[in-house]
Amino acid sequence: MLYLASRSPRRRLLLRRLRRSFRVVRSAYRETIRAHEPPSVNAMRNAAGKARAAQLPPRAQGIVIGADTFLYFRGRIIGKPRTMSEARRLLRALSGRSHWVYTGICLRDPATGRARTSYEKTRVIFKRLTEAAITRLFRRAHPLDLAGGYALQAGRGELIARIKGSRTNVVGLPLELLRRELERFQQYRLGRKPQASGRKTAEARQAA
Repeated sequence: MLYLASRSPRRRLLLRRLRRSFRVVRSAYRETIRAHEPPSVNAMRNAAGKARAAQLPPRAQGIVIGADTFLYFRGRIIGKPRTMSEARRLLRALSGRSHWVYTGICLRDPATGRARTSYEKTRVIFKRLTEAAITRLFRRAHPLDLAGGYALQAGRGELIARIKGSRTNVVGLPLELLRRELERFQQYRLGRKPQASGRKTAEARQAA
């Protein structure tokens, strides 16, 4: 059984694609951003905190999934906007420019406390947005619920010029990475720690 420590409906829809049984649970963890840490470390630390603070049923058996997504633009980490005016200012700033979307993932076995963290990043290039286009985007998806104030699936061709990397990462759960990490975690739970295979895994182990 998988336990998704997130109330995001977008993550829930993405996780269904894996065709595995899962249950959505709450997490008591509150994300924090540390300016002295790289974005990848912030994402993985928050994902680990969400998995660790997941509110599970008694004697839960399975794997807890924690995830944290944010934007990285001009040297600054950007999460969910707090007001509609802030969301509009943000999309104006992103208009016609590129930014990165980071998602940290943590898989945790609640029975043993074993955990494994990793992350994905995707480059997103926006089209030039008019004020009318921004208003239409806000009508399709409420920006205060979204990292960066936008939803990829609400763009309808008006928002994105190009994506370099995982599209599901931009939505909030990089399925390609999650599939690989679930396979590796099966070995990790049994004490057979898999070899690092690339920058993401090696950096994740260091931050875990």
